[in-house]
Amino acid sequence: MGKHGQSILLVALLCVAIGLSLFSMQNSLLGCSQIVLTAFGSNPPRITFSAGPCNCFVDYVPSFGKPSVGCNCSRINPPVCKPAEVRIVEKEPVRETAKEVVKEPCPDIKQDPVPVVQNIIKREPWWAEGKVWHYPSRFPRCSMDACFNYSRCENADELLIYSYDLPSPPVRYFSRIRESKWHTSDPDKACLFFGFLDAPGPWPPHPKELPFWNGGLNHVLIIFADKWSQKGPFQDSIGFASVLASDIHETTYRPGFDISIPLPAKYHINELQNVKPFDRQYLLAFRGLRYLGYRGEGTLRSHESFRAMHNGKDVVVATSCKHSTNNLQRKENPALGAYCEEDEAIYRNYTYNQLMNSTFGLVPAGVQPSSYRFGEVLSAGTIPVLIADNYVKPFDTLFQWHRCILQFPSTEMHRIVPTVRALKREEVEKRQQSCLGINRSFRDNDALLETTIRALKARFMGAFPKLSDIQAS
Repeated sequence: MGKHGQSILLVALLCVAIGLSLFSMQNSLLGCSQIVLTAFGSNPPRITFSAGPCNCFVDYVPSFGKPSVGCNCSRINPPVCKPAEVRIVEKEPVRETAKEVVKEPCPDIKQDPVPVVQNIIKREPWWAEGKVWHYPSRFPRCSMDACFNYSRCENADELLIYSYDLPSPPVRYFSRIRESKWHTSDPDKACLFFGFLDAPGPWPPHPKELPFWNGGLNHVLIIFADKWSQKGPFQDSIGFASVLASDIHETTYRPGFDISIPLPAKYHINELQNVKPFDRQYLLAFRGLRYLGYRGEGTLRSHESFRAMHNGKDVVVATSCKHSTNNLQRKENPALGAYCEEDEAIYRNYTYNQLMNSTFGLVPAGVQPSSYRFGEVLSAGTIPVLIADNYVKPFDTLFQWHRCILQFPSTEMHRIVPTVRALKREEVEKRQQSCLGINRSFRDNDALLETTIRALKARFMGAFPKLSDIQAS
């Protein structure tokens, strides 16, 4: 089965799980059912099923990350039926994927019709219409006072952390945490428990399977995936755990409890750090991949207002469409490839390091608002110009980002060039110095790990004298 068929199957399985959860609700309207699910051919994909006296549907829009479920019911208190028999049906080559759940027919009980309409889950909140990165707030509304056991940490001379190997061992700049002074192999001494969710499979185990889970108390779930839905467990399964993620959104963020962490830079251009802002070759520059499509993550790089910043003189925007996903999209819809050849010609004229020699560096969102380029621009002594919506910047409790970066919503890209040209020389110089100071906390994997520990300590707000020092060493 191809990737398209697999994605459809996952959608179907997700939706039927939500639909079936309705059956178990106390005094539920849904009791006996015959369900036939079809996850293709409509926009959004719609799954319809009958459930006793109810006609129900599930709409699923992946970019919103949450299904919409609704039912129209004609009577209440349906009779109880025997357990469902479940089977999965796959048909090729049309890649029709269906999941059929059949229950034994219920006895025909005559009751007066009682019209009932339930809208159980709203597909998209009004404030997020048309926005790619605005997910509905779904994490438990935890804070340190309600969801943390302080007594585990009160006698510690240092912040001690126990790291699980499942569902994934420590990754990226956490990979050497067991060699650090913050690690303990004794769970009884641990103040925090780290669980890494970037497992190779499509879904990690349920967090309750972790041996010291305890409802998630003092647990920290760490994920670098582009979206929580790719690797993370269902939000209602994380209990009292907090989240460290590179994809943290203002509308799902729990201040003082969750922490936004950066993607580590792939390249460090340290040789440019001593170049003053106005001694640089370019005012504003970018070199990177375009994302093709009509709507979705990263497509802002194909917008005319993004491309229009390029003047070939002091402002360079060099993009390339060469990517396997882009190639497939262009094959199916050639119109999406507009200006790709023209942009590729510009792209070939510049190197990445060459364009880092600029006063300001564009950091446009890609698949997620977080970007590897953020750390790379900082490493070059370049002032980041972030283009991202609904994004919590890394370690926001430690740094005054407003003194360093500039940030624009994706709808306001036309303001970028006029803004950077209008900034006073003194302000630009102060911003560069502030950015260079922040870069010391991003300079390598050891620094990123230490900065993460400082951010975790900052959540205690000085409640433990021995853990109150969060200054960079």
